[in-house]
Amino acid sequence: MKTNRIFLLVAFIFVQLTTNAQANYKNAIGARLSTYTPYDAVAVSYKNFLSDHGAVEFDFGFGGKNMIIPNSAGKKSYSPGISLTGSYQYHSKIETPTNEGLSWFGGGGLTLFNIFSKNDLYGGFGSGLFATAGIDYKFKAVPVNLTADWRPTVFVSSPDWFPPLQFGTVGISARYTF
Repeated sequence: MKTNRIFLLVAFIFVQLTTNAQANYKNAIGARLSTYTPYDAVAVSYKNFLSDHGAVEFDFGFGGKNMIIPNSAGKKSYSPGISLTGSYQYHSKIETPTNEGLSWFGGGGLTLFNIFSKNDLYGGFGSGLFATAGIDYKFKAVPVNLTADWRPTVFVSSPDWFPPLQFGTVGISARYTF
């Protein structure tokens, strides 16, 4: 009986030490800017914490790119695009002297997009799987959250002239928290 009490006490202390709240907010909505312009240059971004560590993020993006028209002596055509992206993120607090508001995260997700182009080689529907990693900061005095992330993407399907991998996608977000 005494062993059970000691076990429960140790388990209780362990849970208290490891489950401190990671996020200083529950929901956030705002904008995300990305270096990947064909369909995701600017996005409306929504983030929701499902638990102390787990969050989902949804982005509705817009973008476009000047594409060279084949066999046209270098003429370009602007091709706009849209996207819907969803990801799961695991957050963990970064210990700082003030111990407030800063965390790192990692996870992954799915992106669906469509490029509207007069050129069939650039236009059409696509999808991709991506990993995500970054940092997240919530200001203490104001309801604002800032995020910087990296999203390398493997395209599952895409227009003909898309590369199969996209490594250089970096984004920053600013959101109102509530």
